Amino acid sequence: MLKPVKMVKVSVVGPKDYLATTSETLHKAYAMHIEDPVEDEYFKLGEPLEKASTTSKYLVLLRSYISHLKIDPEKVFPSRKYRVSEVESQIQQKLDEFQQEIGTRIDRIKTLSDRLKSIEEELKNLEPLRVLGLPPKLLKGYKHIRCFVGIVRDNPEEKIREITSDYEIFIKEYEKEYVLAVFVRKSLEEKVYAVLQEFSFREISVPDVDSIEERIKEIFDEKARIQDEIERIEKELEEIKEKEVEFMLAMEEYLSIELEKAELPLRTLVSKYAFMIVGYVPAKEFDRVKREIESATNGKVVVEQVEDKEFNPPTMLKNPTGVRNFELLTTTFGIPKYHEIDPTLFMSIMFPIFFGMMLGDVGYGLAVLALAFFLKTIYKTEGWQRLLNILIYSGISTVIFGLIYGEFFGAEIFGPESIFGLKNIMPLFPRAGSGEMAEIAAYDVKFLLLITLFIGLAVIIFGFILGFINVYKEHGFKEALLEKGTWIFGMLGLGFAIIGFTYNLGVYHQIAYYTFHMNVNPHFVKQPSLPLPITPGWQNGINVFYVVALPFVAIWLVMLLMHEIPKMGGIGAVMGLELLTYFGQVLSFARILAIGLSSVYIAFVANFMGGLIMKKGGVLIIAGILVMLIFHVINYLLGILDPGLQSLRLHYVEFFTKFFEGGGRLFKPFGRVKRFLEDE
Repeated sequence: MLKPVKMVKVSVVGPKDYLATTSETLHKAYAMHIEDPVEDEYFKLGEPLEKASTTSKYLVLLRSYISHLKIDPEKVFPSRKYRVSEVESQIQQKLDEFQQEIGTRIDRIKTLSDRLKSIEEELKNLEPLRVLGLPPKLLKGYKHIRCFVGIVRDNPEEKIREITSDYEIFIKEYEKEYVLAVFVRKSLEEKVYAVLQEFSFREISVPDVDSIEERIKEIFDEKARIQDEIERIEKELEEIKEKEVEFMLAMEEYLSIELEKAELPLRTLVSKYAFMIVGYVPAKEFDRVKREIESATNGKVVVEQVEDKEFNPPTMLKNPTGVRNFELLTTTFGIPKYHEIDPTLFMSIMFPIFFGMMLGDVGYGLAVLALAFFLKTIYKTEGWQRLLNILIYSGISTVIFGLIYGEFFGAEIFGPESIFGLKNIMPLFPRAGSGEMAEIAAYDVKFLLLITLFIGLAVIIFGFILGFINVYKEHGFKEALLEKGTWIFGMLGLGFAIIGFTYNLGVYHQIAYYTFHMNVNPHFVKQPSLPLPITPGWQNGINVFYVVALPFVAIWLVMLLMHEIPKMGGIGAVMGLELLTYFGQVLSFARILAIGLSSVYIAFVANFMGGLIMKKGGVLIIAGILVMLIFHVINYLLGILDPGLQSLRLHYVEFFTKFFEGGGRLFKPFGRVKRFLEDE
C-alpha cells in the first residue's frame, strides 16, 4: 500500500511461427507491461501480422460511424456482454448494414451541408445587392461601360470626380460601410479601380437573376427544405444509434483487441527464425504468465526472469478501494517512481481532514454530500466517480468538524460547548454576541492558529521522514541522514522553539485572563481543569522547551556544515533560503484558519443581514430569506472550491516536496479489460 507492486523483468523468446499464439496469450493474460525494444545487428522490429491491414480498415470505418453518431463509450453501460464468436461472425454483415443505414445517410448529410453552405454564401452576397436596390440586369452586360459593384469603407465619389465628371454612382449604407455601383467609361476603368482600392473595395459578383428579392426568397425556401431533410436524417440516425449502440461498441472493442494483437510485432524484436519480447510482470503473476504461455505454445516459447543492473520498472499502484480514489490527486502531481513511497494513503487521510477543518459546518457538509451523491448519478465515468467519492469523504469530514465546532450554516447549535462535551476548551472560532465567549474571541483565533502551525510542523517533519526512507532505499543511510535527516533535526528544533514561545505567551495570557475576569466578574470561579498561571514548565526563569530545542539546533548546524553548505555554496544561502522556506511553509498552514474564519464570517453575515431584514416583517421576510440564501449559496460554492484547492496546495507544495519526486511511469499491461465482450 505504501509502495508500488513488486515487479520482475521478463523475456519471452520463441520461434517466429508462435508469435501470433504468444500475442493472443499475452493479451488474454493482461499482466505484462511491454517495453519498447531497441534494435541491434541481430534483431530488428517485426512487421504486423497479416490480419492487421483488414482489421485496421474495418476499425477506421466503424470509428467514423461512432464519431458521427457522437457515441461516448465511457457513457454507455451495456445491458449484456457479447460473446467473441458472436461478434466475429457478424463483423462483415454488420459493416455492410452500417454502410447502407449509416454511411449513405452520412454522405447525404454531407452533400446537403455543402449545398447549405453554398447558398448561405450566395445569400451573404445578395444581401448588399438588395440594399443597393438596383435590378441585376442593369449592373452588367455593357460593351463600353465598366460597372463596379462592391463594398467600400467610405464614400469615394469626391476622388472619382477628380478623375472624371462623366460617371454615375449609386451608394447606400450597409453594416457600417457602403455598398455601391459605379458606372464609368472602360477607358477610365483602371484609374477608377485604383481609387476604389484606396477605400478597401471588395467586389461583389452579380448573379444572373431577374430579381434579387425573388432569389433571396428562393434561397430561404431551399434552406428550410435542406434543414428539414437534415433534421429528418439525423432523427433516423439517432434511432439506429439507440438500436445498435451496444453491438457497435462490442465490434469496436473486438476490432481494437484484434488490432492490438496483430501489431504486437511492432514492439517485438525478431530475427530470421525467432522473436523476443521484453517487459515487466508483477512478481506474483510471473508463474501464471509463464505457465499460460508455455502451455499455449507446447513449451516452444520460453518465459524467463531477466537480471538487469538498470532495473527501472513501471509503477503499479496498490491501494485499498477507498484510498484508490485519491490516486487521481496523486497522479495529477506525478507518478511515483518504482522505489518511492506512494503518498496516496497519507493524502486520503489528510485531504478530507484539512477540507473539513476549513469548511467545518454541519449544514454545508450535508449540502456537499447531497451534491456529490446527485452528481454520481449523472457522471458515471471512472474519473468522475473517483473525484466525487473524494468529495463525499470531504463532506463527511466537514460534518464531523461541524459537530466539533457546533456550526450549522453559520449558526451555533451547541452554544459554547460542542456535542462531544469539550466544555472547558475555548471554541475554535470567535462567536460574535455570545456573551463571555465574545470577550475572549481574540484568544480563540490564536488558539486555532497555534493548532494549525503545529499541524504544519508535524506534516513537514513527517514529509522529511518519508524522504529519509526514500533516499535510504536508493542511496544508503549516510546520504539519507545528511540530505533529509539534517532538516528533520532542524524542524524539530524549530518546533520546540515554537512550543517554548507559545508557552511563554500562554503564561502571560493566563495571568491576563484571570486578572480580567476577576476585575470584571466578581462571581468568577477558576475552572479546576485549567492549568495554573505558573506551571512546572517554568523553573527559575528557564523555559525547558528552549533547552530541549538547543541540541536539535546544534545537530542541525553541524550537519549543515557537513553536507548542505558545501553543496549550496555558503551558510547564507542555506540558512537564508532553505530554513526561511521551510519556516514559511509551516506558516502556510495558517491558511486552514484563514479559510475557516472567512467561511464562518460570511455565514454569520448572511444570517445577521437576513435576520435584520426579516425583523421588518411583511414581504421583507421573503427578501431576508433571499439574502440569506444568496449569501449561503455563494459561501457554499466557495466552501467547495477554496478548501479543495488549498488542501491540494498544502499537499503538493508543503508535503510532497519533502519526499516525493515523481517522474515514474504507470504500469500498462498488454491487453484490456473487456466492457462489451466476454470470453467463450
